[in-house]
Amino acid sequence: MKKFLNRIALLASAALILCTALVGCARKGTEPTPDGYTPRHTDDDFDGLCDDCGIKVDAELTFLAVNDLHGKFMDGGNQPGVDEFTTYLKDLYADTAREEILLSSGDMWQGTVESSSTKGALMTEWMNEAGFVSMTLGNHEFDWGPDVLTPNSELAKFPILGINVTYNGKMPGYCKPSVVVEKAGAKIGIIGAIGDCLSSISGEFQSGLKFATGSALTALVKAEATRLREEEGCDFIVYSLHDGGSGTKFSSSSGASVKSSDMAWYDGSLSDGYVDLVFEAHTHKQYVVKDEYGVYHLQGGGENKGVSSVDVRIDLTTGKSTVSSPRVLGTSTYAKSSLADDPSVNTLFTKYFPDSDPYETILGNNIERRYDSDIEDTVAKLYLEKGTEVWGSQYDIVLGGGFLKTRSPYDLNAGQLTYADVFSVLPFDNAIVLGSIKGSDLKRRFLESTNDDYHIFTKSGFSADSINSTKTYYIVTDTYTAYYSSNRITEVKRLDNKTYARDLLATFISEGGWAL
Repeated sequence: MKKFLNRIALLASAALILCTALVGCARKGTEPTPDGYTPRHTDDDFDGLCDDCGIKVDAELTFLAVNDLHGKFMDGGNQPGVDEFTTYLKDLYADTAREEILLSSGDMWQGTVESSSTKGALMTEWMNEAGFVSMTLGNHEFDWGPDVLTPNSELAKFPILGINVTYNGKMPGYCKPSVVVEKAGAKIGIIGAIGDCLSSISGEFQSGLKFATGSALTALVKAEATRLREEEGCDFIVYSLHDGGSGTKFSSSSGASVKSSDMAWYDGSLSDGYVDLVFEAHTHKQYVVKDEYGVYHLQGGGENKGVSSVDVRIDLTTGKSTVSSPRVLGTSTYAKSSLADDPSVNTLFTKYFPDSDPYETILGNNIERRYDSDIEDTVAKLYLEKGTEVWGSQYDIVLGGGFLKTRSPYDLNAGQLTYADVFSVLPFDNAIVLGSIKGSDLKRRFLESTNDDYHIFTKSGFSADSINSTKTYYIVTDTYTAYYSSNRITEVKRLDNKTYARDLLATFISEGGWAL
């Protein structure tokens, strides 16, 4: 009987220890602080350590946020890759003086040959290696449709966030509203949301997809922030939003005060006790601003040219937090030459490109710098030529082109060009299609368009004056232009789903198109 009672006592003791571990170090009878915070730790002797578990009661954290990286994995002429950045991060992690929390505010996958051609898998694997705790969905994560999001979410060792994303009325399985991260004894809640960006996604992928905006988004974030504090016991709430500011008020790193009324994408009431820090994205601006509630908003600029960083101290006995040193780190900090390249970056690149390097394989020679409009006009001509070659015997094709816009670095330098060079300025996987369009719409949307991003090339002798408003015409464009509803284009034929504007341009260059 004595052995049995001793065993019962041991089990009870173990259960008590387990219970204490699960709920924290709050003692029996501990009362909430006046603001409703129930402390999990106590420091009655004021030695800076929890009286029960010995943990430091001042949690010292550094938040790092990446936005709009756009697949900039390898070193390029206009920005560094992530090899030195990975070393920088691992050096930070090795220093135990502070704890780091690394997150992304979206647009990580699309933009370069190494990332886009792997549909984001390479970048996702790198994010695992780099220690990201979350990634908010950006609009360009949808460039390949929802079928790509699921495998990337399964590959990721971190959650993909999108509290306001629904597909056919339900939150899709590839994303979650928030995540709780525990560091240095503190619980951090991170809520992710995408802004009013649906129109920037190709129309063929919009069906069933919805992003809640305005008051509906505010209600979602407030409810989730309340849940994270009251049910999860979070000490600090971060809002990672794929949307942000532009203009002169959002082009500095001074920490200037900005009224929330100047933030059309952000409801200022969220800063009134719901969120403590906001990391933003999408506009590729660098800024550190503070709203009227004292909550900081940061964006790192995008394209691997800056990383947002904030230091936070949380008193675990009171729940009070202090935000300090909000800043945008430049490449001179995290990509300086004195930092060694982390070997994992090259290992990942070799994994996905074992046989050929698209940064070294030469397409051909370009005798002069080609600016964005030169590239876009050339693509419009190539659309017409390719479409005429494939479908010209069946259809009278009058025009090639559409909404064509290069991406960073926007232009192509003179000299030898690689496929990676061409890919960087034309990264979109928009399939080439033959479309039918009514004459009045062709004239209004293409030949007489006031949109400078519409670039067209017509067949010889065709002009706006020759258009019959009621007649049906045939043009060659791509799916982004064809599925923009205002253009009123009906897809008739599709070239395939593997030949894009960059491929036509690459062939053109390899055949000496810009060599003379």
